[in-house]
Amino acid sequence: MVMPKASFHRDDSLFTAKARFAFGSVDLGTISWVPIKQTELISTIPVDWESHFVYSELSAGSKIKNHYINLSLNHIRTLPRNPDKEYYLRDSASVLVLNGEYGYAFSNSRLDAGYTYIGADMTVYGIYHEETSRKRFMYLPIEASVHMSYARWQWENLWTHLELMHISGKVFSNQERFYETLALNRALPGSVLKGLSFSFLQRTFRANAELDASAIVSGASYYWKKGKRYIFKPSVELDFFGASGEVNIQKEIETVILTTHQITNEKTLRKVSGIGSILSLGIELQKEGPVSVSLQYGISQIIPFYVDYKDYLADSDGDSNSKPSGGIIGSIVNPNEQVAKDKSGSLERSASALLFRNGFATHLGIAVKF
Repeated sequence: MVMPKASFHRDDSLFTAKARFAFGSVDLGTISWVPIKQTELISTIPVDWESHFVYSELSAGSKIKNHYINLSLNHIRTLPRNPDKEYYLRDSASVLVLNGEYGYAFSNSRLDAGYTYIGADMTVYGIYHEETSRKRFMYLPIEASVHMSYARWQWENLWTHLELMHISGKVFSNQERFYETLALNRALPGSVLKGLSFSFLQRTFRANAELDASAIVSGASYYWKKGKRYIFKPSVELDFFGASGEVNIQKEIETVILTTHQITNEKTLRKVSGIGSILSLGIELQKEGPVSVSLQYGISQIIPFYVDYKDYLADSDGDSNSKPSGGIIGSIVNPNEQVAKDKSGSLERSASALLFRNGFATHLGIAVKF
């Protein structure tokens, strides 16, 4: 990764500006397609994902007496590439990040507030490379936005904070450009298609999904400081949180066998909400000197007050509408339509008990300053 940077600032810190530019690549891992039944003809297909990006940043800040303000603009763009691999994912994305911060220093306290917006527009392609041809077997457009804001106040050894967050996202099938989201037949070699007669069996998937979630976290922490050369700092923090979200998925499966045409619709709606608290206890032992060394240890426990989870699912057969595409073979007919229903209802007690048993964390750290 290459990252040149330029900055400007006055000696009195009245105004600062910074520009940064970077480009490189990052390996995002491997996604595997595992067939329901392993055979000699069809095995697990690994798909590598490597993203090539260009990053740019522009920020400016000012400090006037007890006020300070900082604004920044960040943009990430990925460039689609075609590596010399049999299977790979290729992405084209644009991510915009806007951030603003304000602070004011009182005589013995400090107030900080900020807001961040993230907007992303991304398209992921699944490509099968065979000799001189490249076949697209996946087309996945994604849109997402994130809004985050915070306020923090520090008075001597007391810290208070308030954070708000809202996330929304959408995966949609753009039939004006590509008819399907996933067409697995295109991910198989021609010899396999002929051997399995897949040329007569075509199955494609079109998916649409929406995500919407919100959360609020507020709390306070207090720490004590004892000693001079060896400093002992115990701390306690109590946070309260509330969160809610839902995801709505609509999947259409189209199957074509010769002249038989069947379309099956599957709908899923999941909702979750919860209120609770997080109790954290910490301890830090620090040795002052030219080289400062500190040892930190802490524990945290989630204490849920209320958790509600609902799963609205269609029956296993889903909504099926079948129609013939012509010819003399006929069609598969299933006129019964299934209505989505609440299968689980509220899971307040069981989910709360599960969170209370498993919502525990501990950490140990060491820091050296010189």
